[in-house]
Amino acid sequence: MSSLATFKHPYAATILLVAAATLLGKTLLSGVAPANQVMLYLLVVVITGLWWGRGPTVLASALGVLAFDVFFVPPLYRLSVAHAEYIITFIALLVVALAIGTLTSRLRDHAAALQASETETAALYAFSRRMAAACEVHDVARAVVEHVETTFHQAAYLEVPGGLATGTPLTGGVRLPLRASHGEVGVLTIAGMGAVPARLIEALADQAAVALERAQLAETARRAQVLIEAEKLHDALLHSISHSLRTPLASIIGSLSALLDPAQVKLEPTTQRELAQTAREEAERLNGLVGNLLDMTRLEAGHLKLVIDWYDMADVIGAALAQAERVLNGRQVTADIPQDLPLVPLDQVLIVQVLDNLLNNAAKYSPHDSPIAIRVALDAGRILVSVADRGSGIPAAERSRVFDKFHRVDQPGSPAGTGLGLAICKGMVEAHHGRIWVDDREGGGTVATFSLPLAEARDEVEQGAGGR
Repeated sequence: MSSLATFKHPYAATILLVAAATLLGKTLLSGVAPANQVMLYLLVVVITGLWWGRGPTVLASALGVLAFDVFFVPPLYRLSVAHAEYIITFIALLVVALAIGTLTSRLRDHAAALQASETETAALYAFSRRMAAACEVHDVARAVVEHVETTFHQAAYLEVPGGLATGTPLTGGVRLPLRASHGEVGVLTIAGMGAVPARLIEALADQAAVALERAQLAETARRAQVLIEAEKLHDALLHSISHSLRTPLASIIGSLSALLDPAQVKLEPTTQRELAQTAREEAERLNGLVGNLLDMTRLEAGHLKLVIDWYDMADVIGAALAQAERVLNGRQVTADIPQDLPLVPLDQVLIVQVLDNLLNNAAKYSPHDSPIAIRVALDAGRILVSVADRGSGIPAAERSRVFDKFHRVDQPGSPAGTGLGLAICKGMVEAHHGRIWVDDREGGGTVATFSLPLAEARDEVEQGAGGR
């Protein structure tokens, strides 16, 4: 029966139903009184009204009256009536059939309208959920195109001012400007409307416009917040760097002024030597700060190129200890280096700088009379180098941040600095395809460890890495 409801020729189907009702009445219900057989035609009218609407219902009513007269009312098979009471039956049948047909047709149309409304509501609800979940402009644009193509089976293309375009470009179709409270935020092009209600497309376009505007405003707000934070960071970094640079400069100027002051010509030789030593130390400190800033600039600009060659790790550590001699100031340093360690492919200048920075940190953040330990090990094709001190350690929450630029662990009595040393170490180690991290040292203190892969660095040696 459901196949008849979708029949492409409802009038022909109506004729068939009337014929079927007549055949049923003449065969199986031949002994039933004609007044009761009228119910068959009323049933046909109801079915026709529910399935096919007003036109087929009127046809079913007229054909039902004719068929009842010809096949069931004496004289049979003629358009005549032997008894006057059947006239009333004909009229009643026609009126009731038309009334039932009209009501069932309206019921059918109403049900279809409710179903269409429910479908539209579901589509809008699903679309609104997708729009609510999309935060970025490109996510909203992609969701709009995908929803239109999936729901309406029509190709779609969305253009957003500023260069963003999603979907397949269409040469024709229906163009729908997406207008929000601040103006047009995009243009949605659909290949064809088909049977899609215009009000549904318009509702989707309105939702898409609101979602796009919301995403654009959120993006603008995020950019503004980033600019504000960047400005704050810029100010803080400028203040920090200015302070770090001015402190040694002030000491240098003060020491040299004291030495050059005519009123101080009678200074003791020891005092003069101390002032000169102070000026030298502060100049070296200033030189280190400028060097760190330049190294960080090179790292961030991507201008740092490795000069890889084969080196004995003991020689590299020796060069780093010689470079850090002044900072270590006679402090005991132990080095545990395996005798059978192979030559290591690395950039000596950079790894010496890494070790120098780690030794400087170990010296600055641990008691002056405590030893520093260096240990080298070979583990699964990687060289591990660690520098351990007996300082106060690094809180667990800070360990992942100590390698960030300008980040310093705020602890009582911490020496001044720019927070660039470990960030530079990280950049130089990662340029070797290695990694660096810090841990607590058993018994107290900090262990800073970096690893260098042998295989990748060996490939660079064989390929002949360029110079800096």
